[in-house]
Amino acid sequence: MSFTNTQISQLNNSNKACQSVQLGTVINDLVYGSIPTPAVGTVSNMSAVKYTTSPAIGSATATKAALLLTVAAQTGVTAGITQPDYPRIVTVKGNGANVTGNVVVHGTDINGTIISDTISSNGASEVLGALAFKTVTSIDYPTYAVAGTESISIGRGNKIGFPVAIPNTSLVLAKSFDGSVDTGTITAASTVSGSIFAPAGTMNGTKLVELTFLA
Repeated sequence: MSFTNTQISQLNNSNKACQSVQLGTVINDLVYGSIPTPAVGTVSNMSAVKYTTSPAIGSATATKAALLLTVAAQTGVTAGITQPDYPRIVTVKGNGANVTGNVVVHGTDINGTIISDTISSNGASEVLGALAFKTVTSIDYPTYAVAGTESISIGRGNKIGFPVAIPNTSLVLAKSFDGSVDTGTITAASTVSGSIFAPAGTMNGTKLVELTFLA
């Protein structure tokens, strides 16, 4: 609530009159439009922010189709990369049980800060990364275990990044998916790229994911 200078003056005059006859409530300690500094502790301004996205469902090849592994590690691969629709995690998936080794995905977060995520491949299982990428700039691949038979694809996971760091899950006030309350999972982190939300609903590129949080 805020008051004009005239209203504040009128309130002050009314307050003085009340004090002179010992009636009413003392109001001259109130500060309109701001918060007084407490004797102990600190006060910080925070705003409620609503972040709305409509991500598509993820797939194991959405970022880059399968690349055949070679006897030597392949680093700095840039060809054939498809960028995320919104900042979100990437995934790694081999084509068979023999696929092992680290894949390193390089790119930027929502603020343009350079980030890298090292993801350990695990046979034919799709392994989720831990960071939300706005852009993927290059990928490093491991060597093969069996020549000419192994490949790795880079996917797009069903976890989206927040636009700011969420160091504590209590900062998130509301989560909704497709117009209803969502029970999805928040991953809190001190960095933007590590602050992630996994909706409980199935994303399809149209349904809205809405996150309201303090920033």
